[in-house]
Amino acid sequence: MPFLWLALTLPILLLLQRWIHRHLRGVAYLITGRMNWSVLIYAIVLFPGVLLHELSHLITARLLGVRTGSISLLPQAQKDGTIRLGYVEYYKGRTLDPIRESLIGGAPLITGTLAVLLIGLRVFDVGNLRAVIQSGDVEQLTTALSQIFTTPDFLVWLYLIFAISNAMMPSPSDRRAWPAFLLLLALSAGVLYGLDLSQLVLDGLRDPLTTLFGYLGLAFSLAIGVDIVFIFVLYVTEGIVSRIKGVELVYEAAESGQSQ
Repeated sequence: MPFLWLALTLPILLLLQRWIHRHLRGVAYLITGRMNWSVLIYAIVLFPGVLLHELSHLITARLLGVRTGSISLLPQAQKDGTIRLGYVEYYKGRTLDPIRESLIGGAPLITGTLAVLLIGLRVFDVGNLRAVIQSGDVEQLTTALSQIFTTPDFLVWLYLIFAISNAMMPSPSDRRAWPAFLLLLALSAGVLYGLDLSQLVLDGLRDPLTTLFGYLGLAFSLAIGVDIVFIFVLYVTEGIVSRIKGVELVYEAAESGQSQ
C-alpha cells in the first residue's frame, strides 16, 4: 500500500507543480505587465525552497568530498524559455562516480521531503489527523481539522510547504547521473539474483522500504493538499486580473521554470 500510495501521489504532484510554475509566473506578468518583474516575483515567491534546494546540493557535495564552485540564487532566463532559479557549481573529476553524483542531484528531494514532513508532523500534527480519518469518527475529525486551522502562524507554515515542495524536485541537470546509477542498481540486482540472494535482500529491505514509501507518500500528499489551495488562489487571481485588464494569457508548451 505505501508503494501504491507513492505511485499515485507522485505523478499528481508533478502535474500540479507544472501548472503552478506556469501560472505563478503568468499571474505575476498579468499584475506587473513586465516580463522581468514577473520573473523576479516568481523567484521571490519560491525563494525559501530554492535556497534549501541549492544548499542541499552544496552541503551534500562537500560532505561527499566533491569540490564545489560558485552558488547563485538569482533567476536567469534560458534560451528555451525556462527560468533557472539557481545553481551550484561542482567539479566532475575522475573520482566523481554516478552514485555520489546521483546523491548530490537528489539531495534537494530528500531535504525538501524531510522539511515538509517536519512541518506536517511537528506543526500541523497530521499524524493525529490521519489516525482520526482512519477511525471514521466525524466529531474527532472536525476537532482535528479545527486544530490545524488554528495553528499559530498557520499561513506562514502553509506558504513554507508550498515554496519548499515546489522547488524540491530535481532538475534535468540534477538527474544527469541517474541512468548510470540505475544501471548499477540493475546490475547489482542481477548479481544477487544469480547468487540466489535476492529474496534474502528483499526480506531485509521490506520493512525499511515500506516505511520510506509511507513517509514519501505522506509528504507528497501534504504537498498536494497545499498546492490545491494555492492553485485555487492563483486561478481566482488570474481570472480577476484578466477581467479587470481585459486580457487573457495563452501559455506555451514550454516549462515555466526549473530550479537547478
